[in-house]
Amino acid sequence: MLVTILENDCDRALQEFDKLAAQFDRDLSELDTRAKLMDPLFIQVLGWNEEDIVRDEYTHKGYLDYLFCIDQLPKFVVEAKKEGQAFEIPISHKGRYYKIGGAISTDNKIRTAIEQTQRYCIDKGVNFGIISNGHQYILFESFKYGSNWREGNCVVFRSLDDIRKNFGLFWDILNKQSVRNGSLRKYVSEKTDRLQYRFRPIDHLRSGNMPITRNNLSPLLQPFIDYVFTDMIQDSQLDVLRRCYVTRRSFEDAGLAINRNFDVLPDFARKYKPIMIIESGESATGFEEVYLESQRFMQEKAPQGSLTLLMGGIGSGKTTFIHHFFNFVLKNPATTVWFYINFLNAPSDPLKIEEYVLIDILRQFEINYSQKLNEKVGLAALGQLKANIKDITLLFSLLIREGHSVSLVLDNVDQHSYYSPEYQERAIAVARYLTDSLKTHTILTLREESFFKSTMSGVLDAFQATVFHISSPRFEDLIRSRINYMLDLLGKDDSEISNILRKPLKLGPQKEIVRMFFEILGNSLRSTRKKGKEILRFIEDTSGGDMRTALRFFNTFLLSGNTDVDEMLTKETQERDSGSTRGYQLPIHHVVKSIILEHSRLYSMTRSRIMNLFEVVTESYSHFLHLRLLNYLYKRLGQQSRQGRGFVAIDDIIEEGEKMGINRLAIGASLQLMAQYGLVEFENQSKEGYERASFTKITNTGIYYLNDLSHDFVYLDLVWMDTPISSKEVVEKLRKHFIELRGKKKEDEIYERFLRTEIFLDYLKDMEDKEYQNHTDYKNSDLTDKEFISEIRQSYEQDKNYIIESRRKRFSDGPVTPLGGTPS
Repeated sequence: MLVTILENDCDRALQEFDKLAAQFDRDLSELDTRAKLMDPLFIQVLGWNEEDIVRDEYTHKGYLDYLFCIDQLPKFVVEAKKEGQAFEIPISHKGRYYKIGGAISTDNKIRTAIEQTQRYCIDKGVNFGIISNGHQYILFESFKYGSNWREGNCVVFRSLDDIRKNFGLFWDILNKQSVRNGSLRKYVSEKTDRLQYRFRPIDHLRSGNMPITRNNLSPLLQPFIDYVFTDMIQDSQLDVLRRCYVTRRSFEDAGLAINRNFDVLPDFARKYKPIMIIESGESATGFEEVYLESQRFMQEKAPQGSLTLLMGGIGSGKTTFIHHFFNFVLKNPATTVWFYINFLNAPSDPLKIEEYVLIDILRQFEINYSQKLNEKVGLAALGQLKANIKDITLLFSLLIREGHSVSLVLDNVDQHSYYSPEYQERAIAVARYLTDSLKTHTILTLREESFFKSTMSGVLDAFQATVFHISSPRFEDLIRSRINYMLDLLGKDDSEISNILRKPLKLGPQKEIVRMFFEILGNSLRSTRKKGKEILRFIEDTSGGDMRTALRFFNTFLLSGNTDVDEMLTKETQERDSGSTRGYQLPIHHVVKSIILEHSRLYSMTRSRIMNLFEVVTESYSHFLHLRLLNYLYKRLGQQSRQGRGFVAIDDIIEEGEKMGINRLAIGASLQLMAQYGLVEFENQSKEGYERASFTKITNTGIYYLNDLSHDFVYLDLVWMDTPISSKEVVEKLRKHFIELRGKKKEDEIYERFLRTEIFLDYLKDMEDKEYQNHTDYKNSDLTDKEFISEIRQSYEQDKNYIIESRRKRFSDGPVTPLGGTPS
């Protein structure tokens, strides 16, 4: 079972842990301890995948039980002991941290196991080791530069009950994403700086952060979301595709994107002379011309196949473009036979690609074309067709002879390349083979990252293919077209809506509530309105131009329990009753909060799609490393390199950082984390590609985080909850203000939110001042010379004053509660 960190968050992990712990009331052998207790703990609870684990690997020192890897890089060794073999941990020590060579090593079993595991670690070049009998876990650093490793620390969990009581800490250290981000060095390493950031306000409040129920409208909205606000690729969605397809692409607005990143042709692809797709409502200039020319050639001359590559970023709409092209752009659909092969459902074995394609071709032909073309083509004479190259070639030959053009679309072929590096090259080779054998016009879609891999391997140089590049549409155009469609749909009676959605619905009087809700959204999400423009920019920029993610953000807002639907409807009703023609304007903080929290009460970066810029990564010991790297890259956005505009050599960043005493591991960890959230990109276009990258660049998302989101009151008021803080006193102050856990919302709680945000900003300012006091040379480097918190504080004060003034106008006839005071 593959488990991802977003799917297996801490609350769910705790539930899995409780199920697992309840099963063990007897002694187990060492083999059973591993198979029945430790394997499910790491996989089902801590989010590791089977392919991350190497078992019983031989070393010069013997056989180690487990070696855990991320992206094939070893992270730590686990030595498993028999369950009944308890470790005698000194009970007089109430802490969790011990010196390896201190009191804990007086237990012979512990000392022997640690020394054995340390030898395995040295042999594999791994920094961290764990010894465990399934119930007890001892984590330690296996070697230290310039000092005796026995002088280092080990971290101890004494029992399953101890783990249960301190599950937040256990999870934070050992879940896969945390280890990727450097949690072992952060929690286990001897460095005193590490101890400064062990306190998170959200720690020990995990049960209070259980998912919240969706809002009251969600049962009514879900069927419409499934039909209108998803990928438009099903046959049942053809009307949505026809009416909501957006032809205007973001590169057309390049002249408006001053000082911003936008979707343009990747520099590495230029040698293949890709053609940018320009669309109007009736045509797809360039792409359509090449396609029609290929059709004419196959009909007028000896039939030959042709291969087209369609390249675009993640969520740029490649799949939607293909379906719209074949359903609505082609002028002669009656003579076109096309097959859409979706590799999302394909087997992961590269050797089964051809078989999968042929089986799906035959399946689609029998469903969509066999009855219609049976007499015209003479299919009866062929007998029972089989899914092999011989029979499919014969079928296509008959279709072409009768004047039909045959097209084959291979979509999402790069989705399996993470599990099998050769999968993509094999898929491209199969596409070429099928194109030549079946005499088809084959369209192969590739993400820019995948296209880059193929250009590096040289596999594309062996083929003559026309390459097209498609850019993302603007989110405003996309979402407004669908909101308008939704409003038209709600104008129909219930039976007609049920037929269109293919689901029985009885909306009755609730239809008017849903209609009012979408009228609010349609009225608010306009770039001509200041707040609407801010909302649109937040969604578009945090999604990084990925329209699939942008739609997911929008759908999250529609359904989230953090979306106050009742307040929206009440205020809209008040606007209408007052005779206002402008209508209620949705505030940006309503949208930002719902999207950041999704379905949680409190912010946690492991479950949110929005990054915490103040997170402390391995070896950095600073809240400001992410901001510094973003600012460094932002100032070089106009810089030219062989990779294109804005790309900066990672080695140059590391060299500059090391001059200021910033560890290269910290820089690497920061860049990797920011790439995961789309704030930076590497020249190989891969979010996972740091180890193979030489250059990096700030993205439009990163610019938005740097200049806007990090300054926003709503963002600041959420991310402090899951920020590691060095002062336990500050944490205790913040913990007094978890108003989200108190139940019913109060009208004056905004002032408590101001207070806790100011506590957080005061703390950050204090930490920033200390860094400049301790590193006076920071002002001499382009990487570290900028101070951020004063500027952020100024923006926060502007937000605060605006909110207070808005409330004063709103409650002009009633009391106003000042910060820290009583109603006046």
